[in-house]
Amino acid sequence: MKTTKIVSLLLVTVLICGCKKENWSDWKAQNEVWLAQNALCDSIVTTPTGLQYKCIDAGWEYSAQPDEQKMVVITYTGQLINGYVFDSTFDKTTQKDNPASMYVSEVVQGFAEGLKKMHQYGHFKFYIPYKLGYGANGSGSEGTERFIPPYSTLIFDVTLHSVN
Repeated sequence: MKTTKIVSLLLVTVLICGCKKENWSDWKAQNEVWLAQNALCDSIVTTPTGLQYKCIDAGWEYSAQPDEQKMVVITYTGQLINGYVFDSTFDKTTQKDNPASMYVSEVVQGFAEGLKKMHQYGHFKFYIPYKLGYGANGSGSEGTERFIPPYSTLIFDVTLHSVN
């Protein structure tokens, strides 16, 4: 009897987990369609890896560009294709941007690739496909403020202030 309950519980768990993954297939399709449409815009550049970016301001042309070992100081807003902002350096309380310092090697692949294309004081938008972002697993816990669903395209509006 106890074995039957355990097997039943395992079967229900597998079915629930399987259903949950299926729920993300529509979101994955929406993100893929969104990226395909975005790639058609004149100002969007698509790299061989699939990263899409738009240069809003090239910054100082002769300044250093980041590489994997560099620390950068940036301001940014990260959002999903539905407009949900999951992270930002903008403080709503003070109404000011608080620049963040981070190593290029510590960010997701698509963000790092985009940063390496920038010069100091440059302003870009990155459109990062899920394979260059948080992948099929997403990030964080569902229901929390910084949850990023599986298969999400990440949209970052980034200004590079300095490269150290």
